[in-house]
Amino acid sequence: MATQRTSPPATDLLRATQPLRGHMPQLDALRTFAVLLVIIYHWFPTGEGINRLPNGTIGVMIFFVLSGFLITRILLNNRNQINAGNGSLGITYRNFFVRRALRIFPLYYLVITAVLVLIPQASDIDDHPLYYYLYGYNILLSQTGNWSDVLSPFWTLGVEEQLYLVWPWIVLLTPRAYFRWVLVAMVAVGVLFRGYGYSQGQLDGVLAPASFDAFGLGALWAYMVTEQTDALPRFLQRLSVSSVLAFVGFVSLSLLPGDHILVVLFQRLMISVLSLFLVARASVGVQGLGGKILNNSGLQYIGRISYGIYVFHMLVPGYIVPLLFRLTNRLGVSITLDYWSHRLFSLVVLLALASVSWYAFEKPINQLKRYFSYDAGKNEG
Repeated sequence: MATQRTSPPATDLLRATQPLRGHMPQLDALRTFAVLLVIIYHWFPTGEGINRLPNGTIGVMIFFVLSGFLITRILLNNRNQINAGNGSLGITYRNFFVRRALRIFPLYYLVITAVLVLIPQASDIDDHPLYYYLYGYNILLSQTGNWSDVLSPFWTLGVEEQLYLVWPWIVLLTPRAYFRWVLVAMVAVGVLFRGYGYSQGQLDGVLAPASFDAFGLGALWAYMVTEQTDALPRFLQRLSVSSVLAFVGFVSLSLLPGDHILVVLFQRLMISVLSLFLVARASVGVQGLGGKILNNSGLQYIGRISYGIYVFHMLVPGYIVPLLFRLTNRLGVSITLDYWSHRLFSLVVLLALASVSWYAFEKPINQLKRYFSYDAGKNEG
């Protein structure tokens, strides 16, 4: 006689979602893969070898989906606390924005100021400093199209900061019954805005609305784990099917020219759906071989310092490594590296620099968040 299973898969899944109230270490490992994809995109020839895939877009979309999930989860938890009579809108927004500022502003302003003072010729910051200092660089980039700017990856930081100004109010003020429609609208606006950009000859998609679908999908997962826990098993089943379809769509779009309207409209959406699948599974906790990879302490460490890696990665191979070589030459040590060994050495320098930045600069400032803690969701953000 067969023994009946006492813990059905749905129950196991609901139990697995309990850690979603705190830190989710597998997401740190996912950040590692995202930032490595961005490095590959910028450090190696576009469209050749390991860079045949749109690695930069993939890495950025993973970051955007992650951000949409983590930020919206915090805000939904705090909204529920406010609705229960604990806390206020003003204090919640203040704490949210100050915590984000403590995490992002110090290193950002340190680096752009260093570029302005030391290597202004490498960036447009010398001519348009306010765009950079007011987190509007993505707007400038949409006008200039100057991707040779050493600070060009900072367009994503502008997008995120612009979203942080308005998204908390949308989440906190939208009636609970209507929030799902806000998410639908976010995804639709992302696709439609890229269509508008295409009609205007703007194919880069660096303005904030062009990435709304990625943020919206991340927010959708936050909505599910916060407001719709009973529906999680069905949602994840549907997400698995959607991810297969998204993968097929992504492969199909890869056969088209990069400026084809279907690629402009839907490539980011396909990547974002696949990113949502990865984020959802990693937040619950992947098992098996994938879990062993995402539970690797080394990968999780790199993910924790990924912000510094992202901020420094354009400066290291072109400016910091040559400076190190000049210093060693003055000491009588001549170093000659071929292309691949130069990239490997640059990666080692980048990891070392990001580690020093984390322990000596970012982490001490980050600890000031304790003075602006949330009533809910205070372990993240």
